[in-house]
Parts: sequence; C-alpha cells; structure tokens
Amino acid sequence: MIAVAVVLGATITAYTADLTSDTQPTAPAIEASDDPVAALDDGERAVVITLTAGDAVRTSHLYVVGSKPLDVGGRPGESSTPANDEYASRREKFTESSGDNPPQVGIGDTWEAGETVYVDPERSVDGVTISIYWTSDPVEGINPGTPRGDAAYELVTVEIGSTTQLRPGDAGVTPTFNPVASLPRV
Repeated sequence: MIAVAVVLGATITAYTADLTSDTQPTAPAIEASDDPVAALDDGERAVVITLTAGDAVRTSHLYVVGSKPLDVGGRPGESSTPANDEYASRREKFTESSGDNPPQVGIGDTWEAGETVYVDPERSVDGVTISIYWTSDPVEGINPGTPRGDAAYELVTVEIGSTTQLRPGDAGVTPTFNPVASLPRV
C-alpha cells in the first residue's frame, strides 16, 4: 500500500511539474508614440513602438504586419539600418537583416523594456493598422518572414488615425492597444 502511494505521489508530482513548465510569462507592455518621427522619405513619418515593461522577448520570435506593406528597423536618420518603406513587405520579422549585417531593428537577441523599434508603412502613416505578434518558434526567412510553431499571440495592435497632413510636430496619431490574445498566424 505504501509503495502504491509513493508511485502515485511521484507520478502526480512529475505531471504537475510538467504543467508548470508550459506556463506563459506575463505579456510585455508595448506602447506606440503619439508623435511619429520623420521617415527617410520626404514628408513621410515612421511609427515609434517601445517595449515599456514586462519580460524581455526574444526578437527571433517576433514579427510585425500591417494593413499595408511596411518595414521595421532602426530610427530613420540615425540608424545604419533604418525602417524604410522602400523595402516594405506584408510581414516583417524583427531579426531581418541583409547579408551578414546585424538585425536592422538594432536591439539584439531580446527586446528589453525601454528599447524602441520603428515601423515605416508604405507612403503615409494615415489610417494604417500595425500589429506585433509573438510565435512559439523562431520566424524564418525574410520579406516576408514565415512564422513557425504551434501558437502565435498578438502582443499589440496600433491604429493610426487619419489627418489631412502630417508635419513635423503634429501628433495626428491615436494608438489603441488590444490585450494579448491567441490568434491564428497571419
């Protein structure tokens, strides 16, 4: 009887330990600035997206999609690999790079609180919707990256409001944020 109790106890402990290993970390908090920065193209703007709190996220598991083609990268005008809509695609992985260059977002292997990425949609930011997703396995390929894994989760969606004309210093952007939700891959 004691032997049965010991075996049963060990089985329950092993099963419970296995369940806790699949627990997801707290979702990161992500913000979009209400003041887009000047893009590389004359008169265009790029959206500023910052991880503000929460656990670090492996950049190889992140991708961004938009309601129109976009490019993710470093700060336009200051980064050697800026976001530039000339290279826009329907889906971009965070670790995208050309040749042997480091990823163009310039934030390393993990996206840490306080780090910022820039998204430059084709033409104007007016009316664009941008979503960032996490997937359970690294995203493969470039332009567009291909999500892998059993699950993809939306981390944030930013909807940029329309204005008649965006000029340096104009806000013209109304970010809205959705809670983390399990979604099919895009």
